[in-house]
Amino acid sequence: MISATEIVKRGYSMFARVFPRCSMISQAIAFNLFLAFFPALLLAVALAGTRIGGKTSLLEIVQDLTEFLPPGSRGLVSQFLVSHGPEAWKVALLGWSGTLLAGSQVMKLVMEGIHIIYGDEEKPGFLHRQLRGLLLLLITIAPLLSAAVLGILGKPIRHWIAHAVGKHAILRGWWNIFFPLAAMVLAMLSLTVIYRVARPKEGSLRNVLPGAAVSTLLWWVADVVFGAYVQRVPYGVVYGGLAAVIGLIIWMELSAVIIFLGAAWNAELAESRIRKLQQSHAGAAHAECGLT
Repeated sequence: MISATEIVKRGYSMFARVFPRCSMISQAIAFNLFLAFFPALLLAVALAGTRIGGKTSLLEIVQDLTEFLPPGSRGLVSQFLVSHGPEAWKVALLGWSGTLLAGSQVMKLVMEGIHIIYGDEEKPGFLHRQLRGLLLLLITIAPLLSAAVLGILGKPIRHWIAHAVGKHAILRGWWNIFFPLAAMVLAMLSLTVIYRVARPKEGSLRNVLPGAAVSTLLWWVADVVFGAYVQRVPYGVVYGGLAAVIGLIIWMELSAVIIFLGAAWNAELAESRIRKLQQSHAGAAHAECGLT
């Protein structure tokens, strides 16, 4: 059983592994995530205009996509989508390529940060990192996007479901439990895969599950705290229409830091396992010497 003092020591060591070594990498991750935002919107417009999306009016598509954006950025995004919407399929491939390029760069930066946290001296080659980053993106993009949608748009979606199927108290209660739980499960699943694939030296998923759980818990706390912070801090007074952009970039950087904190927790546990194994071997060797 781990004592409270040991948990505090591991928590301090966890933060020491991330700061300041991974601060610049977290900023780079936020920048690349932001670069992937508009290409992803173009791809969404292209998909929504098909039979799969069920939409025929460009204005209806734009209204649906920008309904949940902050007022300061709604006009900018709407203008962008309206101007590019008619040729969305022409740039959809380019948008998908841009999303993959920026997303794979994010995964490469995540892997680099994890190697730094573990203190790995031997790192994969350039081509190996490119392929592994792209593979990691393709594996985790669906659950990560689903977790983000459930986390960001959970309240509007719950209201839409209540309006569509009725406001039965039991049903509404189940949905209120399902949305945050589903978001946390998807986030934990994605983080587990990221930690396992990013560092091939990890022997099993069991070794990275604790860090994924810590990151998911921190992500939930940060979501609540940061949401309350943004509502109370008047970013719009200083930044105007850029307030939503500033808040989005800060949230992306905070998410990157949380991913690294989970990796640091796993690194602390791995170091503890190595110490115990060395002590066990030393004790066995000492006992063998005593017998001889």
